[in-house]
Amino acid sequence: MIKKLLFKLLHSAGYYFRYTSVLHHASKQVMAPSQVLFFNEEEKSFLERSAASFNYSIDYSLGYRQKEQYLVSLRNATILGNSGAVVQDGKVVVESVFDVSRLAKSPAFKAPALLLPNYKNGIYTSVLHFPWAENNNYHWFFDCLPRLYYVLQTTDQPINIIMRQDLPAYQHETLRFILAAYPLAKVVYIGKHEKWETEQFILPSFVSNSQSGYLTQNISSWLRENIWKGYNVEKNSQKKRIYISRANTKTRRIINEEQLLPLLANYGFEVIRAEELTYQQQVQLFYNTEALIAPHGAGLTNLLFAENCKVLEFHPANLIKTHYLLLSKGLGFNYSAIVGSAGDASENYTIDAQEVENWLQQL
Repeated sequence: MIKKLLFKLLHSAGYYFRYTSVLHHASKQVMAPSQVLFFNEEEKSFLERSAASFNYSIDYSLGYRQKEQYLVSLRNATILGNSGAVVQDGKVVVESVFDVSRLAKSPAFKAPALLLPNYKNGIYTSVLHFPWAENNNYHWFFDCLPRLYYVLQTTDQPINIIMRQDLPAYQHETLRFILAAYPLAKVVYIGKHEKWETEQFILPSFVSNSQSGYLTQNISSWLRENIWKGYNVEKNSQKKRIYISRANTKTRRIINEEQLLPLLANYGFEVIRAEELTYQQQVQLFYNTEALIAPHGAGLTNLLFAENCKVLEFHPANLIKTHYLLLSKGLGFNYSAIVGSAGDASENYTIDAQEVENWLQQL
């Protein structure tokens, strides 16, 4: 009795320290089977270096398995407005927060919070995934929006897409573009201090793996075409070559960038600072880009909107990330990487100008 009372008090404070899985739920419907991705020798070498820089926590050179895609229908599931987590029978559903590791290391899913309860009739689903996607375009386009693909392809009844009103404009815009062709889908807004108990909740699996921008062709085409259409992108006869600078940021800056800029200018590269552009301008720019050079960062997410592009990504030697190699792999783009010096405390590092010139000459 005391234990049940304690759980009730903790849950009323929005605190859920137990978790459960729906991988073997009776309603689970597999929409696409898992598949294995294969790599050439150059790609394997890069993936091995990446794994070594992370002390082998993730080693995709040993094989990359794209997860199966599924939908699970839950009765009386609760969604927490402060974190996006789904709760069933007093336990956080692991698959609603990506995986156990994110559940374990994020206080967002288990910190006490005053959440006002509300019961909702009808069918609901959600694209919320906090704290990663709250204001991060990579997680929005790879952790959030792709999850709607199979939900929207299969729904034959009105369905409510749970969103937060206080999220960035580009998230509201791109969600609207995606839903334009689905009259049965409606966006509803949950407050940060609310929790909704839903009559029926459709839980979609996450599409991308950890540190991976890989999307299957059907899902990437669906995202690209709807967002191109929504932003009215136009094809220009003159393709662009761009360098994404992080000079105005605090982390992952190229320390010797001034040495590289004249070299890039000789090959027709324009310096871009993504933070100075609207999101529509970013999508339009990348759509017409034929070659891109950039240090690793969320700005490379916009590769998703390039029609066809050759990519050169910079990495510090002690932190080599695989996100955009795998994004390029899924899109069929030519990807190369240059690994620079070890990053400092802010992950700032230098790049060998001769290696950059060697790549430019091949371009």
